[in-house]
Amino acid sequence: GGGGAPGGFCGGGAPGGFGGGGAPGGFGGGGAPGGFGGGAPGAGAAANNVVPDQDVKVVSANWPQGEIDIRMDVYMCQAQQKWNISPAEGAGGYLGEPYFKITVAGTDRALAAIEGGELVSVPSFTGAPEQLWRIDQLADGTWRIMPKSIPGTDEKMALSAIGSSSATLEKFDPSSEKQRWIFNNP
Repeated sequence: GGGGAPGGFCGGGAPGGFGGGGAPGGFGGGGAPGGFGGGAPGAGAAANNVVPDQDVKVVSANWPQGEIDIRMDVYMCQAQQKWNISPAEGAGGYLGEPYFKITVAGTDRALAAIEGGELVSVPSFTGAPEQLWRIDQLADGTWRIMPKSIPGTDEKMALSAIGSSSATLEKFDPSSEKQRWIFNNP
């Protein structure tokens, strides 16, 4: 999780979180020689042009209105790949830290845990317990992300990667890297 596209085809990196993977070199701008489409590095009329990130105000009008399943992908400047993490005002906290809300940047669309230990984005942040997130720094500097509660169970689970394309909630395994997250600034 998390990562950006430094020096890549897109204009800037993504805030850490879900939906982003790291893409050093980006989508053809400094990764493999020749980048996307071949040719010599830096050759061509568009060699110095940067494709801007998607504008969330433009593309969100085409998003489904209800819940949307969460998936991960290499960062490609897409609006739904940028997430904000901020304290959830008035929601309490744990061990001196607040609970956090995790929203798609520029929207009120929030990350939520659902029954069965799965994840969705919901149309708006309501402060419901399944939309509140505990974020703990681990000894190696990575982060564990856990919902305050999961509908239908009292079991405590952490955000977990499934391969490189999906995320779910699972019981935390301290020996696994799939539940250790890195946050990056844009």
